[in-house]
Amino acid sequence: MKKPKTTTILLATFTALTVIAFLTVYAVHQTPTEETVTQILCTYTSTATYDYTAILQTPNIIYNNKTILKPEDQTPIYTRLTRQINLTLTYNFEASLPTETQITYTITQTLKTTAWTYQIYTEPPTTTSQTQIQITLPPITKTTLDQIKNKIDAETGTTTTTYTLEITPTFTVKANTSAGQIHQTFTPTLTVTFQRTEKGETTSLEPLQQTKTGRITQTQTITHPEAVNQRYMAYSLTAITLSGLAFSTYFHNKTKPKTPKKPIEKLTAPHKDLIAETTQKPPTTQTTIEVKTLEDLAKIAEILAKPILHTIEAEQHTFYIIDNNIKYQYKT
Repeated sequence: MKKPKTTTILLATFTALTVIAFLTVYAVHQTPTEETVTQILCTYTSTATYDYTAILQTPNIIYNNKTILKPEDQTPIYTRLTRQINLTLTYNFEASLPTETQITYTITQTLKTTAWTYQIYTEPPTTTSQTQIQITLPPITKTTLDQIKNKIDAETGTTTTTYTLEITPTFTVKANTSAGQIHQTFTPTLTVTFQRTEKGETTSLEPLQQTKTGRITQTQTITHPEAVNQRYMAYSLTAITLSGLAFSTYFHNKTKPKTPKKPIEKLTAPHKDLIAETTQKPPTTQTTIEVKTLEDLAKIAEILAKPILHTIEAEQHTFYIIDNNIKYQYKT
């Protein structure tokens, strides 16, 4: 078996190394040179918990003559049996770091139907440094709210059986910590809905507990020098292998043996009846058409019914046909 030439081995080797180098470049680029890391320095939470006591009319059957209902009773509040609902709100602020805290809060109550909205109560702002605040809210009396609703319905020409009372406290927290300042606004809205359904006339209060969290963070950009070095090494390897590939390709093409030419006698044998030898150089014509093979020139000779002239100059064979001002030729 014929052994491959040294140039062929070099070309194959550098081709393989170049492929490996490009794969290495791709692989090292999968590792980032930088990454962003977010560190949590402080977390904080605002919590609002509503508690209610529904004062019931007695005697009553459905409640077994109970006088009050609490959230833990998990029993529907029937509006016709409820004289009023007393509400309290407990607010609590907690942070994972010691704080100097200032909390300002206000409370509004808004009556709403599908047709109109009317604010019936506003509590002026109160500021405190306490992180736990107990607030007694104005009691909810359905008969009083009905009077306001009926007047507005009469003024607007609307009629609704379902309406809501939205109790909206707004807590604005400003606190200083060793990690930075905290600014948080928390509006735990309680919706009291008076509705008439197939289950009767009921009053619902929800949600009774609400929470809002926040955090102070610090973002850092970390550089990975080992990833940078790996990329530079991959670039260097690629440059070396590409240089070697270029050199081996050039050297391989330079030393590649030329394909031996077909003997002229064998080339002209199939067309010897069309070829005439001449010692004259091909004349200059207005148009010269180079053909790819002697077979193509022979086809033209047959079509034009003209001989193929053959001349030799400096070991170059020229076959040509003259047709008026056009010269068809083939050189080998």
